This record gives sequence, structure tokens and C-alpha cells, in this order.
Amino acid sequence: MQKILLTILVLAAMLIAGCGTDGERIDKSDLENLITEAIAGDQDANTKLQGLLTSKHIGKKDYNQLFIDELQTYDKTYYSVILEYTDPRLNVFAIYDDNLNFYLLDKSLNGYLNSEWVEVGTRKFVFLQERFFTKDVLSIDRLSIYELSLKTASLVYRSLSRFVKDNDLSYQTVESITNDYILTKISGTQDDNINNQLDTFYFKSDSKKYLSKSDLFDMYVNQEVKNFIWTTIKPQITEDFYEAEIDTVVRDYKITLDREWQKIPKFVESIHIKQSLEGVKYVNKSHGSSFTILQIPIGEEGEKYSPYILTETIKGQYRIRASAVFEVGNNYLQIFEHSCGNTKYLFLFECPISIYLENRKVFSDIINSFSIDC
Repeated sequence: MQKILLTILVLAAMLIAGCGTDGERIDKSDLENLITEAIAGDQDANTKLQGLLTSKHIGKKDYNQLFIDELQTYDKTYYSVILEYTDPRLNVFAIYDDNLNFYLLDKSLNGYLNSEWVEVGTRKFVFLQERFFTKDVLSIDRLSIYELSLKTASLVYRSLSRFVKDNDLSYQTVESITNDYILTKISGTQDDNINNQLDTFYFKSDSKKYLSKSDLFDMYVNQEVKNFIWTTIKPQITEDFYEAEIDTVVRDYKITLDREWQKIPKFVESIHIKQSLEGVKYVNKSHGSSFTILQIPIGEEGEKYSPYILTETIKGQYRIRASAVFEVGNNYLQIFEHSCGNTKYLFLFECPISIYLENRKVFSDIINSFSIDC
């Protein structure tokens, strides 16, 4: 029996529905008390929050912050809610109004979170920043912009906004927002071709999001992370994977593992994907975790093989899509797709539930080390 444990991106833009406030308006303090009571196990409070918390939150009082910000209009007050934990799987961001109507829920956020309300003319937005580390020492910020309308709220923009390497800071700042586009400016980069340049994110009516054709800053940061060499505590080996015997393999790929991982070449994966593929599997016998690398034949997409929805996490020439984390028996399972041009790989991560938390950083480092040579 499989069940979703963590959705990579869950954005619920919901019709306003009446809820259990009996017409009474709530203030920020009321909402904060309701959330803390729900975390403590109050079922009535949890029901009134309409899905903000899952069973994983109940009893978890060790959150880093519960931050509620408000925006007052002439007839209504809106509240943005950040509930942040050390374990990012528990992070949530939500928007309510003072009648406890539920507008939006996002469970896709990592690291340290902060947000603020921003008004542009008559339009109302929440700007939310995530700050997290990759490869131990590289600091990255990501900006998400949510727009509030009469009955819903939705994510309309998401892109990297800050990158720190060796105390050198580079930024992408939002300069203006219109109905048709968002204009950003890039500064502080080591690449003169994009430093002090503007990027334009045009509004796409089909996806209801602002998207850039170039993604200049995201591309720059992704390349900087890929090229960064750093020293880890454990001795590491970098495996340049095989030039396969079939002509569909045209590029190498790389992953960094320590010596505890045993290589199984020519491994055929048929359990966790819809159609069998042959590749390489690395297994850590001490705790039963594994990483499997499978090349997708040219001209085919990950959906032909992945039984789960793949959500785009990094855009541009080098694209990464990821599934949710699923609970499969006694294990966690997540599937990634890395693509560059016509070359695509599936990257499967599986580990026992019982050992995930204590090894989470190790697993994250390995996942971040995997890349295709473009």
C-alpha cells in the first residue's frame, strides 16, 4: 500500500467556504492560539484550520517559528502563516482571512523562511523567501510570490534571489510587477555577461505564472553550484558513470559517494517504475538505502517510466523534476528526472523510514551531487 508522505509542491487555491467561527472575526492572536492548540492535539482546532496540519504535526511543538503577518483592508484582514521546522517536510505556508476562510497552502518550502505583504496598486501579494544551504557552505535564497484575489490565492512567481559563495554575494531583485510581466535585475555575479542585466518574466495565461525564457540567475547559480568543489569530512569517491554500450547514452553523469556504497552494474529496475530500465544501483548495506541511475531512451519522457507526478524544481537548459516522497512499505521513495538537451536520466532514492532522519543530510548531499555533464 503506497501513500503520499510529502508533496514537493501542494498549492491549494480554494473557493472561500464558511468555517467554524460562527460569523465571529478572528485576530492574529486568535489564529496563533488555534494553531498551537491544534499542534498540541486539539481536534476541534485542527478541524477549524481545514487541513493546515497533518498527523505528522500533532505533538511537534519543537518548531523553529510560528510567524503570522497581517494585511488589513477596508472590510477584511488577511493573515499569512509560516510554520517552520528543522525538518523541512513539516514546513507549511498558508493564507487565511479573519473569517478563517482558507485561501492557500504550500508545503514545498525549505530552510529558513520569512514573508511580507506587498501591495502594488490594487493588487495584493505575499513575498516569501527561503534560505538554505547546498554543498554545506553555499547559501541560496529563493523567492516565491503569491497573489491574493477575491476568493483564491496562488503562486505566480518563483525564482532564486540570492547566492553566497566565499563571501561573494549575488542577487536577483524584483524591480517591477505589471499584469504582463515581472522585471528583475541581476547584480554581484562573477559573470559579466549577466551582471547588472535585466530579466523579464512574462505572465502565461495557461499556467497563471510569470516565467522567464532565459532564467539568467537560476542558470548562473545552478552552474556555480555544479562547478563548486568542497571538502567533506568523510573520504569521498567521485564516480564518472559508464558510457553505455547502447547508442542512446551520449553523456556521462556524476555522483559523489563514500566507500560505504556498493556498486551494482547493469542493474534492471522493474519494481518502482512502470517499464523496466537497466542502469547502475548503489546500495549501502549497513542501513539498506540505495540510489539507482537509469537513462531514459532518447525521445522519451520521464512520465513513461515514473508512476508518480514529476514537478519541476529547477528550470532552464539543465532541468530537474522530482516526485513527492512516498511511503512504500517500510521505505521512503523519491524519483528525480535530470535532463539536458536530449539526454534524460531517472534518479531513484530509497531508504528505510527508520533511518531517514539521522542520515538526512548525507542523503541530501548525495542527491545534490548528482549531475549530467552537459
